[in-house]
Amino acid sequence: MKAYPINEFIIKAASRCNLNCDYCYEYNLGDDTWKSQPKLMNEETARVLGARIAEHASQHGLSNVFISFHGGEVLLLGPKRLEQICHILREQVGDATHLLFSMQTNATLLTERFVDVIQRQQIDVSVSIDGNGEAHDRHRVDHRGRGSYDRVLRGIHLLRDKAPDRLTGLLSVIDVLNDPIETLDAVASHGIQRIDFLLPHYHWDSSPPRPDGDPIAYGRWYWEIYGAWTADRHPGVEIRFLANIVSQLAGGPSLYEQMTLSPVTLVVISTDGSIEAVDSIKGTGSGAQQLGLNIHSVGFDAALHTDLVSIRQAGDAQLCQECRQCRYKRECAGGYFPHRWGRDRRFDNPSVYCADLYWLVSKIRDDLISRRKRRETPLNRAAK
Repeated sequence: MKAYPINEFIIKAASRCNLNCDYCYEYNLGDDTWKSQPKLMNEETARVLGARIAEHASQHGLSNVFISFHGGEVLLLGPKRLEQICHILREQVGDATHLLFSMQTNATLLTERFVDVIQRQQIDVSVSIDGNGEAHDRHRVDHRGRGSYDRVLRGIHLLRDKAPDRLTGLLSVIDVLNDPIETLDAVASHGIQRIDFLLPHYHWDSSPPRPDGDPIAYGRWYWEIYGAWTADRHPGVEIRFLANIVSQLAGGPSLYEQMTLSPVTLVVISTDGSIEAVDSIKGTGSGAQQLGLNIHSVGFDAALHTDLVSIRQAGDAQLCQECRQCRYKRECAGGYFPHRWGRDRRFDNPSVYCADLYWLVSKIRDDLISRRKRRETPLNRAAK
C-alpha cells in the first residue's frame, strides 16, 4: 500500500492543562500517559523535531508543513518559551519547507505578551468555547470546579482587539441538552467566520448519552444548525463539519480529517518527542495512541508503516464491511476514526454515531437535490 508523507505535526508543547473539562480525551476518558510526560517541551526536543521535519520535508519534496500547537494547554509554555520553540523550528527547518503555525487554546491565559508573540510568529489561533455561559461552564471548568467562560471571553476579546487577523476559528463540543440555535448564535456572536461543532468522543464501549433514547439525537441537533446556516442566519460563517458533508455530496474534496477517505497525513509529537497517532484515540484506552517511536531515535518515515497511521491512509479499505456497502461511504467515511472503537472488533466498526450520520447526510442530500431542482425549474413553471 502506498504511504503518504506527513505534512501536519500536532505538537503537544504542554502535557498539562489549567482546565479540567469533563469530556476531555486527554485526562478524563481513561488515558493516563500524560502523567509520565515532561510538563513542557524543552529546547533539545524542539531542535530534534525541527531537524526531523526538515529531513522528512526534503525527502518527500513538501513545499508546506503545518505545525499545530496543542496541549494540554499550549499557553502554559509562557510567551517566551512559545516564541523560542517557533524560532528553533524555523531555524532547524531552514529552506527545507515553509512552516505554517497554528494553535488550539482555551484562551484563559492569553495576555498582551502572548498576542505579541502570536503576531510576530504568525500563529493562527482557534479557541475552544461551547456556547453561552451556562452551556460552556457545564463542562469547561478549572481544577477548582469554577467555570471558565468569562476568562475565555477575555481572551477572545483580547485577540479580536489586538490581533483580529490571527483569530481564525472557534471550536465547540456538542451537548445535545443545549439548544442548537442558541448555541450557534452564542458562538457566532464573536464574529469569527470559521466554526467547528464537534461530536463528543464516545465509542461502542462508552456510548454517547441520548436524551429520551433518541437514536438520532445528534443528527437532529446538526440538522437544526444546518437549517439556520443555509438560511444565512449568520452570513459568511462556515461550519466545517457541515461544509465537509456538503462538499463531498457535491463531488468535491473533504475539508478535514474527521470524515474523509483521503489519506490522513498527520502525527502527534508529545513533549518528550514521542511520535503518536491522532491524539483523540486516547479516549479509547490508555496509551492507545502510542506508536512506540520517538524523534530522538527515528525519523517520521518510520511512522508511515505503523498500523494506526497506515490504516488511515488506506481509503475505503480502512472501513468495516457495513461501511463499505453504505451509500454514504464517501461522505461519511465511517465517521471519525476513534468513534469506531469497540473492544471486540477494535476500529473495524461503523461510528457509534452511525445512525445520526446516516440520517443527517440523507437529509442534507435531499435538501441539496431540492435546491438544485428549484434552480433548474423554468420561470413559467415556477409561476404556476
